[in-house]
Amino acid sequence: MCTAITLKTQDGLHALGRNLDIVALLDVAVILIPRSYAFTHTIMSLKKKNKYAMVGMSTTFENHVLLVDGMNEKGLACAVLELPKYASWSKALDKDKINVAPYDFVYWILANFQSLEEVKDGLKNVNLVNEPLEGKEVSVDVHWIVTDRTGQSIVIEKTKGNFRIYNNKVGVLTNAPTFDWHLINLNRYMNIQVTNPHKVKWGHQELSFDSEGFGGIGLPGDVSSSSRFVKAAFLRNHIRVEKGEDALITSTFHILSNVAVIKGTAVTCHQQYLKTQCTSCMCLETGVYYYNTYNNNQINAIHLFDENLDAFEVKVFPYQDKLVVQKQN
Repeated sequence: MCTAITLKTQDGLHALGRNLDIVALLDVAVILIPRSYAFTHTIMSLKKKNKYAMVGMSTTFENHVLLVDGMNEKGLACAVLELPKYASWSKALDKDKINVAPYDFVYWILANFQSLEEVKDGLKNVNLVNEPLEGKEVSVDVHWIVTDRTGQSIVIEKTKGNFRIYNNKVGVLTNAPTFDWHLINLNRYMNIQVTNPHKVKWGHQELSFDSEGFGGIGLPGDVSSSSRFVKAAFLRNHIRVEKGEDALITSTFHILSNVAVIKGTAVTCHQQYLKTQCTSCMCLETGVYYYNTYNNNQINAIHLFDENLDAFEVKVFPYQDKLVVQKQN
């Protein structure tokens, strides 16, 4: 489970933000991948340098880099989110197409493209096939959100018999069901508003509100995928984002904190506790990757353009998960 949003300031800065919701703690860290790094493509069994440097949150599987989100130096950003029960991959390689494993897809997009239009064009020639990694099966029921400095975004889904690219006009993605279902479901909440309703009479009894916020009654508050989608879309649509990068970052974190999962409030059938392990936000113009964690809500920042983008090795930034308190006396 996860939630992702795009956001824009009044002066044209853009962000992709996401919550990483998990049941088992992932060993993650922010990594910077330079242009000259030779990435081993699982299916193609070859090492290839990147067109573009990138920064993102990553985990590893059998020493293989697995990006869960990130952005490249051209301001293209991508995040992968779970799509249980719906995702379906090709069962065989296609010699006439570029064969990419789903777990390498974020990396492949960020390494090779600089805009949404390039991504859309590149997807015409890709075959998503779930090959074992170092001889081990990798469970990946997922879909993706991709955005760039235009502020537009797309959702990419591969289901049984279908490879779909949706224009994401609401700038939100969560989990199952598929993206088109969530868009239809939004229609059920079109009555929700930020202002209080007008006073009315039922019979001779006048009905009135006794606090602000009555217009939002009915907005979902649970952490199911459909409810998080609706709430994130509502908050994103109505939040007042002022000018500047500070406004972009604080607004993104405010929205995502409202759809984050607190440990103990969602328990699986296997008695596992779901929680939001970390929240990230990428400013596509400045190349700064921001994140905080469940245990440390201080925001950390990694500046892509402050690093050597022509280096040959990945740079790992320690995951800051210990509570930091700014003492004032």
